Amino acid sequence: MRLAIGDVHGRDFWKHYLDEDFSEFYILGDYFDSFTVSFAGQYHNFQDICKAAREDPRIRLCLGNHDYHYLGRIFPQRYSGFQHRHYGRINGILEDNIDLLKVVYLTGEGYILSHAGVSAAFMQKMRPLGITGVTKLNEGFNRDRNILAFDGIDNTGDDITQSPIWIRLRSLLESPLPGYSQIVGHTPVYRIAELPLGVRDERGNPARLIQIDTGDYESVYRF
Repeated sequence: MRLAIGDVHGRDFWKHYLDEDFSEFYILGDYFDSFTVSFAGQYHNFQDICKAAREDPRIRLCLGNHDYHYLGRIFPQRYSGFQHRHYGRINGILEDNIDLLKVVYLTGEGYILSHAGVSAAFMQKMRPLGITGVTKLNEGFNRDRNILAFDGIDNTGDDITQSPIWIRLRSLLESPLPGYSQIVGHTPVYRIAELPLGVRDERGNPARLIQIDTGDYESVYRF
């Protein structure tokens, strides 16, 4: 069984599931920028997450937009909750652990896991850069972090060309990527929700969009 949780924002509820019998445990990003958890709490929680991931390769970490804007080698970007006073320390711990943070994961059953989702329009935008499939997105990010930069008119990220750390539900449904079901966080929902994507996965079954960022309800998705 696999586990996945949505946005962390400094909370340590991920620890509740470490004793479960899982084959993989995905944490979908946004480790920082909490309005309720102190900076010290966010920082030490991310330290614990990275320590757990290094000790147990079954624990797999995604990059979120509230982590991305602290990285170096990107166009300057500042989103809501940005902690100006603590930029240096957050940048340092993210860069020290950047090898753990992936844009996407792909399971053998055709699930894409990412912070916000991968649209067909975004993948089309990547083709001129030599990124011709989902599995190439992590390599593309390693070459040029700016492929994930905010790039749209709507300031919430509701645009079909937005990256896997920014795109919103409506846009993802408007431009679904054939061949995959997707598990995403980023946009809070009251409870875990599954929606048809209107395309088929690689096995020919109807693909689904599974939203798992339940905010303070702190749910886990098992699949």
